[in-house]
Amino acid sequence: MLFSRRKICRARWLLLFLFVLYIFVSIPKQDPPLQRVDQDLARSLDFSRVVLELSEAHVAEAGSLTAVLPVTPTSLLTLRNALSPLSDHPPDVSLYPWNGNPIAGVLHAATQPSTKWLLLLDETDLSGLSDRTREMLLCPVASGLPNGPRGVTGSPGNLSCEAPSPETRPASYLLPPFSLPSSLVQEIYKDWSELGHAISRSREDQLGGAVRGFGDPDSNWCNIPQSRTSIHAGVTEIFAPFQDDPSSGLFVFLLPDIDDLRLLLQLLCRLQQSGHSLRVLLYSESRTVLRMREIYNSSCSVQYDATRNTGRHIYPAIYDWLHRMEREADIIFTINEPATQPVRSERAVIIRIPRDNLPYVDWMGSLSLSEWMDWHVPQIQVSIITQDRPQSLERLLSSLTRGRYFGDSVSLRMNLEQSSDFETIRIVGAYQWGHGTVFTHRRVVHGGLLPAVVESWYPHSNDSYGVLLEDDVELSPLFYAWVKMGILRYRYGGARSETARLFGISLYQQKNIELHPEGRKAFDPRKLFARNHILDPSTPYLSQIPCSWGAVYFPEHWREFHAYLADRLSETTMEIERIVVPNVRSNNWTKSWKKYFIEMVHLRGYVMLYPNYEGFVSLSTNHLEMGSHVKDRPKEKQEMFRLPLMELRSSIHLLDLPGARLPEWEALPVLNLTGFLITRDKS
Repeated sequence: MLFSRRKICRARWLLLFLFVLYIFVSIPKQDPPLQRVDQDLARSLDFSRVVLELSEAHVAEAGSLTAVLPVTPTSLLTLRNALSPLSDHPPDVSLYPWNGNPIAGVLHAATQPSTKWLLLLDETDLSGLSDRTREMLLCPVASGLPNGPRGVTGSPGNLSCEAPSPETRPASYLLPPFSLPSSLVQEIYKDWSELGHAISRSREDQLGGAVRGFGDPDSNWCNIPQSRTSIHAGVTEIFAPFQDDPSSGLFVFLLPDIDDLRLLLQLLCRLQQSGHSLRVLLYSESRTVLRMREIYNSSCSVQYDATRNTGRHIYPAIYDWLHRMEREADIIFTINEPATQPVRSERAVIIRIPRDNLPYVDWMGSLSLSEWMDWHVPQIQVSIITQDRPQSLERLLSSLTRGRYFGDSVSLRMNLEQSSDFETIRIVGAYQWGHGTVFTHRRVVHGGLLPAVVESWYPHSNDSYGVLLEDDVELSPLFYAWVKMGILRYRYGGARSETARLFGISLYQQKNIELHPEGRKAFDPRKLFARNHILDPSTPYLSQIPCSWGAVYFPEHWREFHAYLADRLSETTMEIERIVVPNVRSNNWTKSWKKYFIEMVHLRGYVMLYPNYEGFVSLSTNHLEMGSHVKDRPKEKQEMFRLPLMELRSSIHLLDLPGARLPEWEALPVLNLTGFLITRDKS
């Protein structure tokens, strides 16, 4: 039995988890089941080609068929019974976890098998079907159409269910269970109707499936979503069904033209697959592509409206379009340009993205509606600590300039030591920062690295976040996206009540663990997770180790650290030599702020989120420059700490995560100070 695993993540809807199973079943050599066709119906519906296909069809030659079905942890327990009708022999089974819509998961998995035939199932597998219908599905006829007992006919807005019948009937699309040649599933579709639509477009008869069944009882399977279409001033407006689900919302995209829409297709498709409704207006599109009104990629299609307005006529057209919507938007996404600056809303969150950031917004599709709604709440400040390494500082500032900030206002603080040299001061004074305010602070008395870091930032509120950067750090252009995605996910998403122990988010991937008493040890979280049977070794994880090579710290914990450090240094409650954390190397770091932060983490059970991308691709790297704590830097030592950065065009992407999103809080592995897996109650 083949039982392989890929990714695990939590699904929405009623399922606690969603998995997609591949079941490889041998097709026996036997006579084909009797095929009967209603000739009158065929003639009336121009169904003659399908009649010919099915009446002359033969059962697919002996070989194999792949059944694809979603299962939950509960149904896994009864999987043996569900599989028993498929074969007299144990089938080969592969398990592929999936995040999101179960239908999209099945259709995504259906593109993977190499067998010629597929049997697509839903949660009811083959339950409630007669033996003859099961035989028809397990021994598919060699036709070019999906074949099954449940079909839908008609056009959008006027759909009806086709009752199972021994006579073959045409359908716009089928609902599971149905079999089809795997060659018909070359792309990824979001639902059954989209699959049927794609199949019908490739055929002269424009059919999406053939319906047939043998004595199957009505199991209340018919459930057709309806849509509404209305016409206004020559603009077609398509409204998705209103959903009471509080996790789904209406997203409005105001874009200049079709080129901008193409850049956002992956984001829009992800939002569609998550159950959100979309409205798109191209407010300055003058090309003939207007007649198309629909744009496709391999996984979805997006309808849009368009106008040819220019200059001062743009905003009145946008205003009129927005006020003709039947439902007020939750999110308005637009380009940060003068034409859309007047757009305002009392209810909707308006997100204005610089045009050159559009190719890099795919990560936003992983956010929940509540995370989108809190887009403007977190206030992120970048704080740089520097002294007398001007070349290092220039490298850091250059990487900061290359960053993408997605329209956010980000304040910058430069912290200079009293002993900073002239060139360092000149670089700070000449630096131009285009994303917010700049504040420069220089000490009048040399304090050393401990107060330089600790006093470099202090939160204004519980929505203030500090990215702390020493000058030997270099940043990925996508560091801010990682920071914002993590903050929104774990501080403002549904898990906010569970994440009080999370004190920050690291930009740097751990490649070594420095806290072993005997010295530094190499570390690979993916290998550790694989050895310990973590379902997806690529998952980010929680660690008790605070990162000093690029990280964002949270307000409550940084305030608490200030109070703890003041108490510790004053020796009010314990002498300064007191060992708080046994058997860790940081006890020897008497001049390091991390020694005391590690103590607080140990006493409180706090943790930090770490990335875990393939090949140690990181959002920051450390160049191990000579300084307060580095007295020599041989090449082999530099290689231990220097990591490849995630670039804008990197083969490693921000959403190379389990289920293409940050995991649920309780799914994150937890590591202690020496890099060993621990349970949450021990962290």
